Amino acid sequence: MAEKIDEQHDKPKKRNKTMLLVIAVLIIAIGGGAVGTFIGNYFSNQVHGKEVPEEVDQKFSEHEVSVPLDEFLVNLAKSKNNEMPYIKVQLSLMVSSEKNAEVIATSKDLIRDSIINTLRQKEAESILHEKNGVDNLKQEIKEQVNKDYGSALVREVFITNLVIQ
Repeated sequence: MAEKIDEQHDKPKKRNKTMLLVIAVLIIAIGGGAVGTFIGNYFSNQVHGKEVPEEVDQKFSEHEVSVPLDEFLVNLAKSKNNEMPYIKVQLSLMVSSEKNAEVIATSKDLIRDSIINTLRQKEAESILHEKNGVDNLKQEIKEQVNKDYGSALVREVFITNLVIQ
């Protein structure tokens, strides 16, 4: 009978040891995770011992200005299957100064006419399926606006919304 009492006392001791071991492992794992996160964050802000610059170079210089234009809804040139798709596009023009931004504001009719005429000559397939279709369209718009205005007014064309149906 004395042996049974000793066996019953050994089982709770084994459970207590197992429970302590599990708690110790959890504490070590949580502590290791916290230390690893801290060290990882510290070194992720450095590249080979150098701090990563937090500011990103901007595409615009101090004097360049982006001028948003009203939305264009234009029929495109007929496609090969005789459909007449249309384009709905929103553009912004980058100019070199505030003065040129004011010129665009006062010459909106000329600029819109240039852009509409350029868009009407394009086919949907050439914009959507050619390798540089959108880039070519932006370049053509820029060249046509500058040609119609008579000087290099527009430095870059940005398409901020584009739908072709």
